[in-house]
Amino acid sequence: MQALKKGLVRLWLKLKGIPNPLIQAELLRRRGIHVGERTVVYSSAFVDKVKGVDISIGSDCVLTGCSILAHDASLHLSHALPTRFAPVRIGNRCFIGWHAIVMPGVTIGDDCVIGAGAVVTHDVPTGMVVAGNPARIVGKTTDLIAKRCALNNP
Repeated sequence: MQALKKGLVRLWLKLKGIPNPLIQAELLRRRGIHVGERTVVYSSAFVDKVKGVDISIGSDCVLTGCSILAHDASLHLSHALPTRFAPVRIGNRCFIGWHAIVMPGVTIGDDCVIGAGAVVTHDVPTGMVVAGNPARIVGKTTDLIAKRCALNNP
């Protein structure tokens, strides 16, 4: 029944002329996740919706095949510890690369780039590029933009 309802919502949004990545963002909104305007969420992205835990994604973001986690049950069964639940905040104009994982409790500032495969375990300040496992700052977004502009305009 749930799959049928989701399929009907997708069809209705397509008939309204909304492109598929924007449909994914709309589906997240319908699940109670704050998603800003013009944010693109590819269908391969996983956004963990746990009841009572807030996930917020800003405007003009791109989420590729990444995972945004709001809970961590890694020690629940093996060590009888409670599951950790924590909100996740992603600022405006952020890019989250393929297979990147954003862990519970992380805040990513505005204008950030999260590299493919990064595991983000700590907050990321505004305007930073992070990569690696665990993710570390590798530069500033403004420097990355300048490098790309130089490559495109030799």
